[in-house]
Amino acid sequence: MPLLVVGIFVLSGLGAVAGTEGEKENFVSETISFSTPITNEKTDYVSIELTEATSSSMETGKPMLPVVTKVYTFPFGTSVDNVEVSFSDVIEQEISKPIEPAPEPQIVSVYASNKVIETEVVAYSDIDVCPEYRFSYKTGAGLKGEEHVIYLSVHLYPVQYHPKENTIYYSSDATVDVTYTLPESPVIFMDEYDFLILAPADFESALQPLVTLKNGMGIDTILTTLDDIPSVGVDEQEDIKYYIKDAIESWGITDVLLVGAGVEGEEIFPVRNAWIGSAPYEDYFPSDLYYADIYDSTMGFSTWDKDGDGKYAEYPGDMDDVDILPDVNIGRYPCNDVTEVNTIVEKIIYYKEHNKMTNKILQMGGDTFPGDPGGQLEGEHANTVVMTKLPGYTATQLWGSNGQLSKSNIGAGFRSYVDFVDFSGHGSWASWATHPPEDDSIWIPDQTTISPYTGFLYVDVDLYRLTNGVKLPVIVINSCSNNKFTDSPTCLGWKFLSKSNGGGIATYASAGIGFGSPGHETEGVMGWMEVKAFEELYDTKNLGEAWNNCITGYFNTFGPDFEITDYKTMLEFEMFGDPTLDVDDGDDPKIKPTHRPLNIFERFIGQFPLLAKLFELIIAKII
Repeated sequence: MPLLVVGIFVLSGLGAVAGTEGEKENFVSETISFSTPITNEKTDYVSIELTEATSSSMETGKPMLPVVTKVYTFPFGTSVDNVEVSFSDVIEQEISKPIEPAPEPQIVSVYASNKVIETEVVAYSDIDVCPEYRFSYKTGAGLKGEEHVIYLSVHLYPVQYHPKENTIYYSSDATVDVTYTLPESPVIFMDEYDFLILAPADFESALQPLVTLKNGMGIDTILTTLDDIPSVGVDEQEDIKYYIKDAIESWGITDVLLVGAGVEGEEIFPVRNAWIGSAPYEDYFPSDLYYADIYDSTMGFSTWDKDGDGKYAEYPGDMDDVDILPDVNIGRYPCNDVTEVNTIVEKIIYYKEHNKMTNKILQMGGDTFPGDPGGQLEGEHANTVVMTKLPGYTATQLWGSNGQLSKSNIGAGFRSYVDFVDFSGHGSWASWATHPPEDDSIWIPDQTTISPYTGFLYVDVDLYRLTNGVKLPVIVINSCSNNKFTDSPTCLGWKFLSKSNGGGIATYASAGIGFGSPGHETEGVMGWMEVKAFEELYDTKNLGEAWNNCITGYFNTFGPDFEITDYKTMLEFEMFGDPTLDVDDGDDPKIKPTHRPLNIFERFIGQFPLLAKLFELIIAKII
């Protein structure tokens, strides 16, 4: 196999690329041009925009300035030896007000206060120049499509700000020079299997129809029970991770499905917790990214426990040993018993046969953080930005501002044959909710006053509202903890999937406390992930690749100086779903009913909303 010429993927901006490749040291050089920065006047600040910017610097309390990120990929095993960036002569421009500071990310939990407290205008008296340096970079090992690669993300800061002079300095172009060394011989993995399913032995028989389906589709699939995994690591979780590593190297595996619940103290499938706390709400959360992040940038094993104290991904001490980038596409179905395994396998088979795309989406949002100075309705804003990533789609938008956000409308929306569902607001393991405009005292939809969980209760999924069995959407939830499967066997994200006559086929959501950006909802943390998930689902049409690209995209866009909220966003982004499943056209879903029909009680109560509401209150009181 001949050496592969280095692949250079320019994700933004324009530039001329040149490179050489020899036996030892190689280089690539690229010149990037920048337009003139645009200043926008606000009440107390100005904002700076740049056409070529891929993001803004989002360090809490520091000025938000445009960032241009260039991403390069090299063959697996490549060593990036040096990165240098030279900027053209600087141009000086005086501005009228201080530059707008990055907001402090806020928790998107139904348990936390959501009102943004106004602060005094920031003068930046302790800053001489921001940023202090003109570029930074980070490397990591990851999976791009079906190819293992080394990523290099170079972050350019074309604009610098001098607060004491109230002046910006910018350049019209920059040249990036990268030197690297290719591996002595190409790193080649075998190509025997594509898809590895890991599950307890009790689930083996129930999963066989899924194995048969995948093999029949040309996705070479193997099922391994937990009993068959050898003990080679420090604990069962590391045993599994080493087994996945061996499956990559011996079989060429690119996709992994974990099957089994992980409720703390009653784990059916072992859970690796990431120790990145959000006091007082949690000290750790489950992170299946641990099982996908196999290699670091030097092809070493990514242990996640640098200090060896048994607390993995402990912030900040362990983070140098957390590569983050996935080396396999991974999903989990947190099944509690064989019945749930049968249900989800039946849904996957039905989805493949009858997933006729309708180009429709259901969206829920409101004012996630009432009181932000710009008056942004963050959830509704995120829903709107999502639509820019779905050309040709029409949306049913149930919003706090239009008075349409009710449980009955959510149920009707699920039954309207939508491809996707988009929630943007606040949550817990059992609920999703948000606020009407500028009112943090009211939760919508339909508050259940006697229940400890306001908003869209998980009991609603089971009762009568989500009877959309013939069309199963992919669900993305921007809020806290909806996929935190260690808190409850019935977390909301799993409730959507374990329901046999409706719900969804996959759920992307946080497995821990998530964060949002008041007034800047889609510029970082979970709001960015929400938009990116739909962009990837539309572009790649594949559940696992979409999940991978969300985490890889966040890593490459916002690194290398991650804050704690950035680490949490990437490590807790959990997909409940089959990573090999494609979102594309199948037969019309109306051909036949799916799974079991509604029972007599469900059909009866679904016809009487007031009676259903009373029953819901009784159930909520019991739980």
